[in-house]
Amino acid sequence: MKSPTSLPAPPALVSVLVSALVSALLPAALLMPSPAHAAGHQSEHAIAAELDPQDMLAGLERQRAQAILRRDIATLRHLMDRQYHHVDSRGRVRSKTELLTALEREDLRFRSYDIESAEVQLLDEGGVALVTGTFSSLQAGARARPFRGRYVHVWVRQPDGWKNTYHQVTAIRPAQGARRRD
Repeated sequence: MKSPTSLPAPPALVSVLVSALVSALLPAALLMPSPAHAAGHQSEHAIAAELDPQDMLAGLERQRAQAILRRDIATLRHLMDRQYHHVDSRGRVRSKTELLTALEREDLRFRSYDIESAEVQLLDEGGVALVTGTFSSLQAGARARPFRGRYVHVWVRQPDGWKNTYHQVTAIRPAQGARRRD
C-alpha cells in the first residue's frame, strides 16, 4: 500500500482511512456468543449467516469490554487486528502487543468496564464498521477514580470475521463554567 505524501482534509481523511484499512486488512471471525453457539448446536458460519452484522458487532463490542475487564488476552488477541492502534484518553498510542502486555502484566486493571451506548455504522458496502458510543470504567487500585468516556472503534471484516483495528477514547467532562444546581 502506498503511503500518501500529504494528508487530505479531515472529511476526506476518514474516507482514505477506511479505504486503506479495507485494502490492507482482511479480519477474522469471532462471533457473539449465543445459546446455540454455547451448546455447540451450530457452526460459527451458520450463526454468522443468521446474525445481522450490526447485532454481531454489538455482541463483539460487549465481548471486547468483558475481555478487557477480565484481562482475557486470548479473546482480545483474537478480536484485535494485527495492525491495531489504541489511543487512550490522554493521547497515548499503544500497539496491539503493547496493550496486551500492559493487561498481562497487570499494569492496566479494571474493577468495572461497562458499555453504556453503542451505535454501529456499516461503511464500504459492509466491509468496515465504525462503532461509536460511551462507556464507564473504574480502574483497580487505591487511587482509582470513576471514568466516563466516548469511544470510537473501527472494525474491518476479514475472511475469518470482524477484527477491531482502531480504538480511541475521549474523556467526558462537565462543560467549563457549568453550574451545578441542587
